[in-house]
Amino acid sequence: MKRFIVLILVMGMALSFSGVALAAEGSSGGYPDGPVQKAERGFNNILFGWTEIPKRIVDETKASNPVKGLVLGLFQGTCKAFARTASGAADVITFPIAPKGDYGKAAIIPDMPAAK
Repeated sequence: MKRFIVLILVMGMALSFSGVALAAEGSSGGYPDGPVQKAERGFNNILFGWTEIPKRIVDETKASNPVKGLVLGLFQGTCKAFARTASGAADVITFPIAPKGDYGKAAIIPDMPAAK
């Protein structure tokens, strides 16, 4: 029984490293560009676009005072959240259509809401 548990742990560790090796094969930043990644980026932007609001409030509060941070950050965050959500919806709707450029180019920079 003890050998079986050790064998399972060793196999699990070996398999966990294969995901890291596959992720490093992509062309831009470790991620392959294609329609699946465009759809994934779109779903992420739709689901997490609202996180721009508290992020902008915190960023503006750190840059100035709390009142200005709340008012200006709320406005900027709402605008950015709307743009990110709309961009995500466009990515999800158009993911099977190949763009003129490459799939890796996002309409909103950075790709992810929490990235800076």
